[in-house]
Amino acid sequence: MTRFLSALLVALLAASFGAFPAAAATQWVMGYYVGYQRDMLPPSAIAWNGLSHIVMGRILARPDGTIDTSFDWDPVNGPILAKDVSTRAHAAGRKAILMLGGAGEGTKIRQAVTANRAAFVANLVATMKDLGYDGIDLDWEEDIDWPAFVAFATDLRKAAPKAILTMPVGVLNMNYDTVEPHLPAIAAKLDRLSVMSYYPATSWAGSGWLSWFNSPLDGEKPATPASIASTLEAYAAAGIPKAKLAMGISFYAICYTGGVTGPNQSTENGVAIAGGDNDFELSELYGRNGIYAEAHRRWYAAASEPYLTLPKPETRGCRYVSYEDEQSILAKGAYSRSKGYGGIIIWTINQGNVVSHPRPAFLMDALEKGFLRPGAARTVAVSVIQGDTWIKPKAKLRFAALVTGTASRGVTWTVGGTDCGTIDAGGTYTAPATARTCTVKATSKADPTRSATAKVTVSNATWTVGFSISRSGTWWVEVVAKNASVVSMAVRWPDGTVKPLSLQYRRAGDNWPVFAANYGFPDAGGKYVFEARSANNRLATATLTVPACDHGDDGICR
Repeated sequence: MTRFLSALLVALLAASFGAFPAAAATQWVMGYYVGYQRDMLPPSAIAWNGLSHIVMGRILARPDGTIDTSFDWDPVNGPILAKDVSTRAHAAGRKAILMLGGAGEGTKIRQAVTANRAAFVANLVATMKDLGYDGIDLDWEEDIDWPAFVAFATDLRKAAPKAILTMPVGVLNMNYDTVEPHLPAIAAKLDRLSVMSYYPATSWAGSGWLSWFNSPLDGEKPATPASIASTLEAYAAAGIPKAKLAMGISFYAICYTGGVTGPNQSTENGVAIAGGDNDFELSELYGRNGIYAEAHRRWYAAASEPYLTLPKPETRGCRYVSYEDEQSILAKGAYSRSKGYGGIIIWTINQGNVVSHPRPAFLMDALEKGFLRPGAARTVAVSVIQGDTWIKPKAKLRFAALVTGTASRGVTWTVGGTDCGTIDAGGTYTAPATARTCTVKATSKADPTRSATAKVTVSNATWTVGFSISRSGTWWVEVVAKNASVVSMAVRWPDGTVKPLSLQYRRAGDNWPVFAANYGFPDAGGKYVFEARSANNRLATATLTVPACDHGDDGICR
């Protein structure tokens, strides 16, 4: 039965996606999919049209040369997830690669390579075959023994001559970085070297640095010394074939605190970079109640990057946000194709799945058109960022629309319902004086057949949420919202920033959501304001006392 279902899945997916386009021979789009972010993007929702290769993260080296295949989950479910991903990739005509290592795992890889290389290589090849993968991504990021790396890559290529072998490499700070001399020899054994050209390796804050971008294509200078173009040119000049070199982007945003509002501004006097991986996902930026608004978007041509200049700080204390969008992805694709480079990696595709949008994988559509199939048609899609909303009579609220699949992102706003107030051309809605239910509608100017609506409940009714709080460690506080309609929660930090809590689970019986604040609260505890929101933007706040925590070295409260 299992074999039959797997075959059926392959047939169905193959029918859905078809054969991979010929452009994949020169332009690769390698998307990283990691086990710890599986809830952001189930394997069934992966948009294969924007990928040529998927990289499953991650297997880990043990010093004795054996392999940990938990995939940041557990030894049972991790391999099941990995096999599901490889099966779906092959059904869609794509290649599947296993990621080895990652940040913080370099010492273990070094130990396995230097002390047990033969066993390590054999175990890697066996794991690749057992899980149904086509290759391995050698993510040895620190504590590197370069001569041993050359020998490791050589042995791995001999053991698996047909395997796809890749490795990520660092972006270069053009003020002082040079290409590692061993890389050309390693590249000779590999199929791709992919530049991790995204934060934290592209932007800095402090004395001498100016605000910059998460993944700038060009425009580097001494105070902002990193870019994709300058790095790729340096690797190519060192003798690595251009067709083997890929750039990198992330599906997360970064932002600057301290009053910075755009690029090339001073980052001295306490300015910090916030957001980043697993904190400021593009699914948050573009998703329900995200901060994206076309009115705040700007384009910096020298770096081919968009950014937001916000009128007031968002929850991390930022007014300047650097992120990736369709225009910047298309620009990177045009550059890679015109210069003869080998494509792009994305860290991670999980973080770019915008479930509140009619086309959740619009960024993958841009990757398809930019890199794999320049002639691909684009589909216009519209969503209202705020979604269904609760508002008081006579109050004002500015709505924003996300329009994708077109370079013309403007919308026409209208109000539906009897005596339902007004909305201006910029999306500012003024509620009527009396309670009622209305709608606001955003219609694409590029394609008037595409629109989105949000229900607006106009009411003075109060919304009550009970709270309870507990603490089990220095960095772990749980808050129970005693109302099943609560969908998100945040805590106001003493510096004025608002930090989100993560939904852990819903209690059996009453369905009350339990949120975790994984932040470093003082051992003495203290009073903090917590905010709860419903799906239609109703807000309830409460001042709660975070308990004190008497703990040992393990950080667990006694």
